[in-house]
Amino acid sequence: MKRIEILGADGAVINTIVADEEFAEAQHPGAWRLAADQPEQVPAPVLRHITRLAFLSRFADAEAVAIDLASIGATPQAAGMRRYMSKVNAATYIDLDRADTRAGVQALEAAGVLAAGRALQILDAPVQPEERWHG
Repeated sequence: MKRIEILGADGAVINTIVADEEFAEAQHPGAWRLAADQPEQVPAPVLRHITRLAFLSRFADAEAVAIDLASIGATPQAAGMRRYMSKVNAATYIDLDRADTRAGVQALEAAGVLAAGRALQILDAPVQPEERWHG
């Protein structure tokens, strides 16, 4: 999107809009120009959305087994583990930057289910093309 100046019959600026050049030409044929002061182009945020399979694959097999074993039983900790995994399994995709996603993986590390430092490795590893969720 660009800052576009709409011109009157005398060539003076009568309005300024933010639009693309095709829109300006369609709406005001030959009666517009790009403004000298353009807004800074802010790149769109890069979403770190991955598939559930990709998320679960970020855990080593031994870690997945430890998570499963920690979820067995009638303790509040086991119930919390089951609750977290039910959210993962119900998700359409996993947003690696979402607060509850990050808190959940970090809680696994705090509980000793993951080794020290693994939470950030799982959460902050670059998203690979085959992991990306295309929704």
